[in-house]
Amino acid sequence: MTESRKPFFIGAFLLGGVVLLAAAILILSRDSLLTRPVEYVVYFTGALDGLDVGADVTYRGVKVGTVQHIHLSYDRNLNDVVMPVTVRINAESARAKGDERGFDRSIERLVERGLRAQLQTPSLLTGKAIVALDFFPSQKGYVREPHASDLPTIPTVPSRIDQVADVLRDLVDGLKEIPLKETLETANKTLLAFEKIVSAPATQASLDSISVSLANFEKISGQLRQHLPEMLDNVHSGSTELKEALVDIRKAAQSARGALEQMDGLVSDGRRSLGPESELQYELLQSLQDLGQASKALQRTAESIEQNPQSIIFGKKR
Repeated sequence: MTESRKPFFIGAFLLGGVVLLAAAILILSRDSLLTRPVEYVVYFTGALDGLDVGADVTYRGVKVGTVQHIHLSYDRNLNDVVMPVTVRINAESARAKGDERGFDRSIERLVERGLRAQLQTPSLLTGKAIVALDFFPSQKGYVREPHASDLPTIPTVPSRIDQVADVLRDLVDGLKEIPLKETLETANKTLLAFEKIVSAPATQASLDSISVSLANFEKISGQLRQHLPEMLDNVHSGSTELKEALVDIRKAAQSARGALEQMDGLVSDGRRSLGPESELQYELLQSLQDLGQASKALQRTAESIEQNPQSIIFGKKR
């Protein structure tokens, strides 16, 4: 009975070992068995310095795949050496949340939105390069046509180093087009001519004259700054005295007008008492006329001084 059970236990042990081995294989290789890797080909225009097989393929810093192959072949149609790079992307890592479609089914739509591949060197110390995926909607992207591979392509954009190299190359080409030698010769001639003009005796004399004129102007400005406040004070005090004189003249004119009115009354009384051909009446009338003319002249003088006060100092303008 015991001997008949030995084959059973041996078979069960072997079966258990096979099951454990299969489970271990499934656990260790679950990333490759449960996901569908998708391959694409990319063509870079620049050098592939630092890019090796097994390098990371990232999307905005997150690893989504690896570099599988780097080919080097001569294309007779293009008469150029072609370096297609095959990358493998894990579809599950690139699948959007709640979206059953994998990365392979969304690649065309993402490329239309501006998905591009770019060669980057995260660490200048190691010099290792990676293939970085990101959106560059403003750049068309490069795709080599025709390409012999049947794999779908992802357009590429120049790396940052290539962009700097292109700028420097354009700068050097622009400098080559400039007639640098002729420009330097012209500048040298201009400097020599300017030196001759500056060192000429006439120029030196003009500079000395300008220096003297500036010194005189500075001297006059200093004197003006020194005496101007005093002059302004004198003008202010003179205007005050002038105003007071005008007030006195106006009062005198008013007094003269009152005296004339009183004398006019006396004359009227005298006319009634004296005859029309009396000598006294004639003399009184003549005196009144002279006094009236003097009063009018005094009033005109006061008005003229009030309108033009500086005429007392500088006289009337002719």
